[in-house]
Amino acid sequence: MHIYIIKRLLQAIPVILLVTVITFSLIHLMPGDPAIMRAGEDATLEQVEQIREAMGLNEPIPAQYLNWMSGLVRGDLGESLQDGRPVFTTLMQRLPATLYLVLASFVVSLAIGIPVGILSAVRQNTFIDTFARGFALLGISMPSFWFGLMLVLLFSYRLQWLPASGAGSFQQLIMPALALGMASAGLITRMTRSSMLEVLKQDYIRTARSKGLRAQIVIYKHALKNAMLPVVTVIGLQLGYRLGGSVIVEQIFAYPGIGRFAYTRLLARDFPMIMGNLFIFAMIFIIVNILTDIVYGFLEPRIRYD
Repeated sequence: MHIYIIKRLLQAIPVILLVTVITFSLIHLMPGDPAIMRAGEDATLEQVEQIREAMGLNEPIPAQYLNWMSGLVRGDLGESLQDGRPVFTTLMQRLPATLYLVLASFVVSLAIGIPVGILSAVRQNTFIDTFARGFALLGISMPSFWFGLMLVLLFSYRLQWLPASGAGSFQQLIMPALALGMASAGLITRMTRSSMLEVLKQDYIRTARSKGLRAQIVIYKHALKNAMLPVVTVIGLQLGYRLGGSVIVEQIFAYPGIGRFAYTRLLARDFPMIMGNLFIFAMIFIIVNILTDIVYGFLEPRIRYD
């Protein structure tokens, strides 16, 4: 297992390099000059050139990328072009808020998706099944930003039950978690239903039922464990994707996480801060995928990591 994890981390290095190269190139192709933004509109050309020289923006893009990578190898993500603060320290101050939001949305997805998917499979071709499939389709099709705005309109402005923005309390986390987790809930519902239907047709399930075992034991002890294998894959991928989706949701609810911070720094053309943000997101995504494979081993002991 340890060798497998090390191999997976080594295999992730080329992926991270490719992501950083593409992202670094695209960021520098964006319109706007961070030196002008930092100097202000009233600054002279000489002042702007001095700032560009101090920021290292006069160097070719490949040279800037190599400088950034050399700092990354030393554990230094650089300093912000906007305020000069260390990138790593600044991002770590905001990352916990985003992780809380992603985990809360993850709980919402599981609490809704798995039970509804199981119930839909057990009650196949009934009204409950039709409702569950409609819910899953709605959750997948509905944009998170639109759903978030509808939640604000209903629960904040009409009913005035929940605060529309901010962070720090459980009430302020409810709507962002729902907006971020609903799409995953729909996908998990569909995957759980499909997987459960496939498992419920197996011979060992019919054998368990013929022995007179209670339906709850057959479903939750025998069927669910095997049905969860493909669902775990979807859950792991969705947990990584929620990090990217948090950018929009955090912006809608003025949630002080790393996603909203990345959006504001993208508008300011703060290249080191943007690159540091993407690097942290990529590492979290890779770690989540490795943990997903490890969970596979617990659910299916026949899986061996060579």
